Amino acid sequence: MLNRDQALALLQWAGEQNPGPWTDHSLHAARAAQEIARRCGLDGERAWVLGALHDIGRWEGVRDLHHTIAGYRLLMEKGDEGAARICLTHSFPLPDPSVYLGEWDVSEAERAFITEFIARARMDDFDRLIQLCDALCLPQGVCLIEKRLIDVALRHGVSERTPEKWRAIFAIRDEFERRMGASVYAPFDEAVSNTFTARIG
Repeated sequence: MLNRDQALALLQWAGEQNPGPWTDHSLHAARAAQEIARRCGLDGERAWVLGALHDIGRWEGVRDLHHTIAGYRLLMEKGDEGAARICLTHSFPLPDPSVYLGEWDVSEAERAFITEFIARARMDDFDRLIQLCDALCLPQGVCLIEKRLIDVALRHGVSERTPEKWRAIFAIRDEFERRMGASVYAPFDEAVSNTFTARIG
């Protein structure tokens, strides 16, 4: 498994290949994952690595769904199957690829692989944690989930099933808040300011 230093080096390399706000988003997702994991009795260091690498497939350029399979392949080559898995599962809080917002810029073989992988996946604590933290973090840091969801919708559109996907994310939030005994926003001082000041779209 990759450690924090290795994950950070890989993210820095990926950002050099495709510069953009996605790397800041990834670092904030890593920090959020670590904090929430620790408060839930999970491995905070592992959570940080998974959060930092969930979008690593964006190293290949500005892509939509393709970034999930690109990240999976890269991290399988690096020998971290768990982190590779997160590259695929982080976009699917519902185990149904048809709810994905964005372009299916993958080959037919890749589409079939992703569809089967998600259908077979049994989401564990880390899958759900990174799904949550992906929905919590703008490039500026943690914000209200609703703001992040609107940010994604403005860039990728919505479908008739979007509310179902959003409800799944809120259910994950509720699960972690129950385990924390507190709001998921509690550890993050910037949540209020980012919700009201950070630009989206």
